[in-house]
Amino acid sequence: MRFPNNFLYDGRVTDSYSVNAEWYAALIAPWQDGMDSAVRQLLGPIDGGAVVDIASGVGTGLPLLHELGAERLYAVEPSEAMRIGLMTTVARDPRLMGVTTVVPHAFPQASELLPAEWSAGVMLNALGHLDDADREALWATVAQRLTPGGRFVLSLQPPEAVTEVPWADFGSVHIGDHILQTRGKAEPLSGTHVEWTMEWTLMDQDRAVIDARTTTYPWRVLSHDQVVDEASRHGLVEVHGEAIPTFVALEKPA
Repeated sequence: MRFPNNFLYDGRVTDSYSVNAEWYAALIAPWQDGMDSAVRQLLGPIDGGAVVDIASGVGTGLPLLHELGAERLYAVEPSEAMRIGLMTTVARDPRLMGVTTVVPHAFPQASELLPAEWSAGVMLNALGHLDDADREALWATVAQRLTPGGRFVLSLQPPEAVTEVPWADFGSVHIGDHILQTRGKAEPLSGTHVEWTMEWTLMDQDRAVIDARTTTYPWRVLSHDQVVDEASRHGLVEVHGEAIPTFVALEKPA
């Protein structure tokens, strides 16, 4: 069964991120330090050149990539709703504004606008949006364009096997007088996919509901070993093993 690539927001497929894009930066704020720490450890210093952030979201990972040594940044983000936050992140920092190119297309279509040589790359919490053919294109592109010794870091979203995930509380964030709560569940769609249902509830201090939003989307389930195996067929090798759960670091041999 072929499911739509949720990164192809072209009128045939709804931009599922439009539901929570206005809150996205706040939603990921509690997790950002941990994500940055993992990327810093797995990617290491970058020796200049171009670095690609696939599924950049609102761009919260870009400052770290610049700090690690990227001379040029390419932020791939097909969601128009998310790009509003992404451009805000870039524009408020003169350092990022001068070196960051925002690519408003899906992968692999975005590859036509990306440089021929990458010093490093990241793709965080987004791999399951790609179908099998597009994922193969990703591995081929990364293997071809990474400089020898360059690394590509991914984070994988659970589950690692197709299974039902009952409603789970993904935490709350306080935004001034308001509380924003997230929960989600997943149900099997096929032998390879689950369908996630995500729900966000904005409440006042008395927990009276101000706004409630829900979205659903298919997700390609991938295990750590499966990702490493697929990438290895294109000559990429894993580094650091499973040092940080849910993360995979791949390297192009020197």
